[in-house]
Amino acid sequence: MKNVSDIAAWRLCLGCGACAYICPEKKVNLVDFIEEGIRPVLKSDPCGSCFACLDVCPGYENDHTEINRRSGIIPELAASCGPVLEIWEGHAADPEIRFLGSSGGAITALSLHCLEKEGMSGVLHVGGDPDHPVRNKTQMSRSRADLLKKTGSRYAPASACDRLDLIESAPGPCVFIGQPSEATALAKAQNLRPALKEKVGLVISFFCAGSPSTKGTLDLLQKMNIAPARVGELRYRGNGWPGHFAPTLDGQSQPASRMTYKESWGFLQAYRPYSTHVCPDGTGEDADVSCGDPWHREIAPDEPGLSMVVVRTERGRQIVRRAVESGALKLWPSDSEKLLASQRNLMNKRRAIWGRLLAFRLMGLPTPRLKGFSLFQGWLKLSFKEKLRSIFGSWRRIIQRNYRRPLDLTLR
Repeated sequence: MKNVSDIAAWRLCLGCGACAYICPEKKVNLVDFIEEGIRPVLKSDPCGSCFACLDVCPGYENDHTEINRRSGIIPELAASCGPVLEIWEGHAADPEIRFLGSSGGAITALSLHCLEKEGMSGVLHVGGDPDHPVRNKTQMSRSRADLLKKTGSRYAPASACDRLDLIESAPGPCVFIGQPSEATALAKAQNLRPALKEKVGLVISFFCAGSPSTKGTLDLLQKMNIAPARVGELRYRGNGWPGHFAPTLDGQSQPASRMTYKESWGFLQAYRPYSTHVCPDGTGEDADVSCGDPWHREIAPDEPGLSMVVVRTERGRQIVRRAVESGALKLWPSDSEKLLASQRNLMNKRRAIWGRLLAFRLMGLPTPRLKGFSLFQGWLKLSFKEKLRSIFGSWRRIIQRNYRRPLDLTLR
């Protein structure tokens, strides 16, 4: 692997966008390939002699050995969820934020608390692109109104790290919100850019199985008989828990159609690229705080949204506690069993990764360098049938999808 072009060509790219930010020669262009996701394309070749793009790439290497040695973490969770100091459940105290959020609005409420009470300058996160509503755009929010416009999950390609320059140039510390892989890329970028590290005030991530490609959204709209060009606003979740996939036509104020979260995600998840299936971190282990749905029990129809809040660092613990004291969040203690039960699919995927990587290595294909995730120990917990499926199922996909050949991601 010489640079991120190789990472993308061999399907290891997770689309975080950190390579575009870190490249000292600004030779990395991010392109949304409709069936793959946002991928780096070099503007000229050969590039320089540095390896900065690989140094920040979570798809190339991800080592969680050190963070799992963090003092005070819950030991039984380290192998499956990374470092965890505290587990809470609750919701935004503000009813509007709670309603608009994907679950209980905890991420938005915590971000707003940081703007209003912690003296932070902005919140860097992803929202719908105002000019292209079926796509995403990294933006800096500086007010309640800005945050509310970007509530709800975005099940489409996003690259929250492509505008880390906005944090680096901000007048004060900022909040960063991103997928687990983006939180990892940010941690790597901070090691290379001290000026960036000085401006990161809080890192928030969320439970995530990986972003589907843009083709997933386009095909889902087609299934609903809605032309993408006519969409003026698109929500994947929110406006209730767990919310709906709801496209609103340009010039209209109400959605043209709605699809339940269960049905829409069941459709979209099939469009996730290969790299997401070998990414072990689905819960935001490199963040200060990560949030997700507390799906450890059956959710009643029209039940108000709830969030699970996982505290991972001392900085995260102090800010979460102050957010509760200020009235921004309403939280009560949860436990390890509920956290694991809430994300069974993510836990099962993680256990299968060692077998999947083995299949690719035996075929002579490149794989990510992963350390500190206890992958082999997790794989041993699978049933004999599941172990075989993780290996032979991967071999079948390699052959059927022609993974033995690199992708052609050149611009034409």
